[in-house]
Amino acid sequence: MDEITIVLASDDNYAQHTAVAAVSMLLNHKDSRTLHFYVLDDGISALKESDIAATVTARKGIVTFLPVKQLEVKAYTSGHVRRAAYLRLLIPQLLPESVTKVLYFDTDLVVLDDVSALWDYPLEGNPVGAVRDFGIMASARMRRQKKETLGLAEGSPYFNSGVMVMDLAAWRKEEASARVIAAVTSHDYRHHDQDGLNQVFMGRWASLPLRWNVIPPVFSLPAKVLRDSRMRLEAVTALKAPAVIHWAGRYKPWEFKRSRSFNDSYYRYLAETAFAGAPMPQPGDMKGKSLLRQEVRLGLARFWSRLLGSRAESGKE
Repeated sequence: MDEITIVLASDDNYAQHTAVAAVSMLLNHKDSRTLHFYVLDDGISALKESDIAATVTARKGIVTFLPVKQLEVKAYTSGHVRRAAYLRLLIPQLLPESVTKVLYFDTDLVVLDDVSALWDYPLEGNPVGAVRDFGIMASARMRRQKKETLGLAEGSPYFNSGVMVMDLAAWRKEEASARVIAAVTSHDYRHHDQDGLNQVFMGRWASLPLRWNVIPPVFSLPAKVLRDSRMRLEAVTALKAPAVIHWAGRYKPWEFKRSRSFNDSYYRYLAETAFAGAPMPQPGDMKGKSLLRQEVRLGLARFWSRLLGSRAESGKE
């Protein structure tokens, strides 16, 4: 069977969001190849596992659960980053040897385009494809921090690990996972396994179009991105047709009531899952968080996006 292989990692708390991410891919999939989801199962309850399976199979997808409770990756965690985030490092050893390529997605996102386009994107001999992280690259302080901790040269690209195309054959051949795990278990990296991945694959990753991982420093168009002419143009272009909306960071879409500007797409896809009746919102650590603040930021981002988009079309940008 010709398949597109997708990997998601979840514990019991993120089971609902895993279903939302999966159904968003299934509903936007027009290609004839079947979507086969491998869920790295870090203690998902039998009931929630059943709901994920029902969500996927109802849309003619395939799902395989891979229990990982017995596997340990002892590394630094903080804030919203859970142990499950490190499970992506185990993908090459957990999946069958016959699987030589996967699309990896975090579970705090929705996909708005056909993943077949991402699957077919050329890696040009690189072991991984990912999207540049504008939150890191637009910050002089963060660039210095990555130079000091990772040895990443000033101005060199740094990727966000929430969406990756992974050449598993290459990862296995060079034992890349073991090298990343060694890095993250010997350092308290600020950005966890993402830092380890950037260190191991430094200069050896394919840069995917920005629209395939639109994170808050893109969809909110902060000043640090607006000041950089190249990033500004790329961000505005990505926002015209985002393929992935990724709520990376502290603000999660399920923590707030439905908002047209902030989390409408999450609620829309939630309604298509077996978790549709779940009580919402589901607040977590809400210290310092405000939906109104987010809505104002996104309103300003829409203003700048329209203005800069029209200027670019007229040749003034």
